Amino acid sequence: MFIANAEQIRKADQIMMEKYGFPGLLLMETAGRKAAEFILGEYANSPEFLVLAGPGNNGGDGLVIARYLHLAGKVVSILLSHSPQKYKGDAQINWDALQGSGISTSKWSDKVLPEIRPQTVLIDALLGTGLHAAPHGAIAEMVAHFRTASGPVVAIDLPSGLSADTGRLIDGAEPLPAHHTLTFQLPKLCHYLSPASTWCGLVVTIDIGIWPAVMAELGLQRKLLYGAEARLLDQAPALDAHKGSQGHALLIGGSRLYAGAIALSAHAALAAGAGLSTALTPEAARVAVYEAGPEVMVKAFPGDWLGPNQAAEAAAFIRKTKPKAIGIGPGLGREDAASFLEAVLSATGSCPLVLDADALNALADQPRLWAKLPKACILTPHPGEFRRLTGRDVAQAGRLESAEAFVQKHPHILVLKGAHTLVAGPDGQTFLNFSGNPGMATAGSGDVLTGIITALLARGHAPFSAAALGVYLHGLAGDLAIKSCGQDGLTASAILKNIGPAFLAIRQQSEPIPVII
Repeated sequence: MFIANAEQIRKADQIMMEKYGFPGLLLMETAGRKAAEFILGEYANSPEFLVLAGPGNNGGDGLVIARYLHLAGKVVSILLSHSPQKYKGDAQINWDALQGSGISTSKWSDKVLPEIRPQTVLIDALLGTGLHAAPHGAIAEMVAHFRTASGPVVAIDLPSGLSADTGRLIDGAEPLPAHHTLTFQLPKLCHYLSPASTWCGLVVTIDIGIWPAVMAELGLQRKLLYGAEARLLDQAPALDAHKGSQGHALLIGGSRLYAGAIALSAHAALAAGAGLSTALTPEAARVAVYEAGPEVMVKAFPGDWLGPNQAAEAAAFIRKTKPKAIGIGPGLGREDAASFLEAVLSATGSCPLVLDADALNALADQPRLWAKLPKACILTPHPGEFRRLTGRDVAQAGRLESAEAFVQKHPHILVLKGAHTLVAGPDGQTFLNFSGNPGMATAGSGDVLTGIITALLARGHAPFSAAALGVYLHGLAGDLAIKSCGQDGLTASAILKNIGPAFLAIRQQSEPIPVII
């Protein structure tokens, strides 16, 4: 499912109306009717509804919702942020249609507010996708006043005060938090970029009937990565598969201090379907890999970490074994990592490559190594590693723009980890991941991800597909794991154990999905 920005949605409406003669009034009617149907189903036992209506088309949507709630026998009140004379076009028509309905209406400026009880459902139709500056005047006062309401809030398109196009809070102003956000036609960037996404509650996407041909004209390239997308990327093993055809994944890393990292990564590669998995590691980490299970092969070199003394032998091992994919970095340590990485890169040729953890730090320390990378490497930084790679701090809210700019400068695949992990490619395609949970912010989680992606590369997936599918599987494995241990008790080992069940969930279509009506 594509994700749109405000301009793309505005353009879609414009094409429908101007090119195809589709009435804007009908789009508003469909949006309001289907939103009301969802509200009536979700809040069937709620007797009272208060619609907070702004002066634009978002307010017009709210007026349509109020009409349908009233027709369903609910007690409905409308609180306007403005004089009704400010309504224009389709919103004005819907205001006029309410006259004589018996629905109670008032203005914020009247200073006489409808009674709000804990069971009253607030419908936030104050501001929509056109907002570019912090709310002010009556709307700002209403947002501040109702932010403390004890009842549920349903936001129309997005919580009032958010910008549709970023994860930022405009000028730091807090929006009206929602329990549900009902957005039209396509989700917006703010629904899945934090911190904005934390104010949206459950996002429900409502199809209002914009034709597929119109959507195709918009040049959409950003997608929400969920089960349907993952199924398009997934490749089940062939009936005549053998361990050779499933690929050999080589994971390089580990040190005395971080022995568990390479163990997790190498075993995750097997769990993700690699036919063979080898851990190339110092002697100090050998036992950790074996203790995690007997299936992983180990090539160990003397020492506590991998550095210049092991570089030539490591390169020779790579040339001899010819793995189908290499993941380097988990637990590697920063001691002499750059010189070791350079030697490894000299031996990889065109072998698909995943760089994580201290391999990324080595790249940041020695920028000359960029020129030695094979094409379409997959880089998997967390925010701190990304900061070291780019030389500047990237706030959570600015991740999307920073990621897309990065892959234009460095034409590789970027997996920028965090809430709704981003997968960006130099062709302009970007995925925002739907799976995962806060419990996955735990030691070793990223090492498991590196193993999954390396396995998918070894099995023959193209780099972008391997990165995207790997990110989704990793998050889904975490979601399945917390069913038994909760978010607080989630560990990387629990994520690893649920990689297989995550594949099953995708193929059986039993994974969590976005709500689309």
